[in-house]
Amino acid sequence: DSTGSRHGQINTTSLSLVDRSVDLRCYIEKTKIKTNMILSSALRRGIRSTISSSRSTSLLAARNASTAATPSKGPGVPPNVLRSWYNIFGKSTAGYITWIVAGVLATEFVTGFGIDSLWASVNSGRTYDSVDWTKFKVEDDDDDEDDEEDEEEEGEGEGEGDDEDEDDEDDE
Repeated sequence: DSTGSRHGQINTTSLSLVDRSVDLRCYIEKTKIKTNMILSSALRRGIRSTISSSRSTSLLAARNASTAATPSKGPGVPPNVLRSWYNIFGKSTAGYITWIVAGVLATEFVTGFGIDSLWASVNSGRTYDSVDWTKFKVEDDDDDEDDEEDEEEEGEGEGEGDDEDEDDEDDE
């Protein structure tokens, strides 16, 4: 009986240790979760305050930049040129669209010409337009002339025979 009671005590003790270790693990997990939540909320608050302060700073800087006339660094575009451009193209939507279309066409023309010139210089002697065709000229032109003369003679012979047949029919 004493052995059985010992086993009962051991089993009870081991179960209580298991329960305690499970409880300890649950406590640690809950603590980790709470710590993570606290840290994430603190991080979130810090980010929000940083964003809001940077927004307010950038908004103030933008307001100050738009109201204050800051001198440009470098040559820039003279004010008279800008004023005349605005009077011609900037006042109306149609004028502005005309400016954009003309700019696109001019840019397309310049880039197209430049790329075609570059292509022609890189592929010189390789394209149909840049090949020297005199190197491939055949000196056998006499046969072509003879063929043309034969065709002309055949064409004249047929025409004469037809005329004679028509004359014969008229005579009858």
